[in-house]
Amino acid sequence: MRLIIENYIVNNNQVHQRYNSWNHCYQAFSEVEDDKHLSLHLGFYLASWGMYRGSSKLLERDYLVHVDAVKIIKKYFYLRCGSKKEISFSEIENITNLIEELSFYYKMTHYVTPTDTLISKIILGTLGCLPAFDRFFVDGVKKQGNTFKTLKKKSLEGLFAFVADNQIELKNIQKLHPQYPIMKIVDMYFWQIGFEKN
Repeated sequence: MRLIIENYIVNNNQVHQRYNSWNHCYQAFSEVEDDKHLSLHLGFYLASWGMYRGSSKLLERDYLVHVDAVKIIKKYFYLRCGSKKEISFSEIENITNLIEELSFYYKMTHYVTPTDTLISKIILGTLGCLPAFDRFFVDGVKKQGNTFKTLKKKSLEGLFAFVADNQIELKNIQKLHPQYPIMKIVDMYFWQIGFEKN
């Protein structure tokens, strides 16, 4: 696991490389109070991570579309993860509530399609309590024979079971890279496997 994650970091965390946008967005949500400023960070991170293309309709909106989403995220700030605080299986219901609120907001207010990829990338970039369920991540999960491929409750239970089963190794990797919450490390691990597969 460690070697795969190191490959991700070497390839994707170079100066001004687009994957650094996660670092900037995640850090901003621990330092910045202004909702519009946070919306700008969130919007740019999502754009650089590919979410302003395709049929989601985000491309038709300015960054202020995220202001009320930021307010929702702040309600769930107790779910924010980092090297000093991680969440456990017991928080799955709260995470599913967050997913539902964000999905409802984007769909009903702005007619943006709240795909698993979009919602999970928002949560990863702000709270760090879920990986991003994008194509490469899901391909990596499949390749390793795991079943957590969606934001459904049963899938999230499988994700948290994986984290529990690999907790020692994940914590040891986190000691080397304390800027990353465990779910970000999980995200990098499966994304890199999926990327190499493709």
